[in-house]
Amino acid sequence: MTIRVNDISRAEEFYGSVLGFEQVRKMGESMTVYRIGSEDTLVLVEAETGYDPSSRDFRVDHIGFYLESPEQVDEMANYLREHEVTILSGPANRKKGRFLFASDPDGNMFEFFYEEKDN
Repeated sequence: MTIRVNDISRAEEFYGSVLGFEQVRKMGESMTVYRIGSEDTLVLVEAETGYDPSSRDFRVDHIGFYLESPEQVDEMANYLREHEVTILSGPANRKKGRFLFASDPDGNMFEFFYEEKDN
């Protein structure tokens, strides 16, 4: 998945330091690639309008990250609060699990969720 951010340095601090994703490469001054889990990647691209603080050039609805238990959703909420990350909704229960929505420094929304698997 690729998302646009307005300030690449601020986004790298958030996704690398706060969320702990492994940076696998930096491409020039405006693109960074992170490994998420064992198979997925997240690419951050600095928006061309990053120089304009009134511009919000991001283009994704939200990113979802699966957690292994409902307790991990609550633990993630506590962790995000400790790092002063904006929680938009939750943690709360849903039909087959638990979720929370939060945002990165550019307002991109992401979800941490647990969902029971159908057998």
